[in-house]
Amino acid sequence: MKVRKRSTGTEEEFLPVKIVAAAIKAGASVELADEVARAVQEKFKDKEVVDSSEIREFVLNYLKEREPSAYENWLRFDSRVKGISS
Repeated sequence: MKVRKRSTGTEEEFLPVKIVAAAIKAGASVELADEVARAVQEKFKDKEVVDSSEIREFVLNYLKEREPSAYENWLRFDSRVKGISS
């Protein structure tokens, strides 16, 4: 599966480790970070190309249900660093 980047429109290979790292930085446990990365792979397994915004939305919804503080931290990071609002 490839990911179409929001900022450039370019495509790159999906790397679960990127989701794991971001989730951990947001305060999720390693177990939850691994779980969400696997859930993303399962959700989009039949798609050749997925927009990064679709993955972001899925991850945020997942974190919101399972670890609200990690969800809030992720949103704050996106707002401050990436200029993305929810």
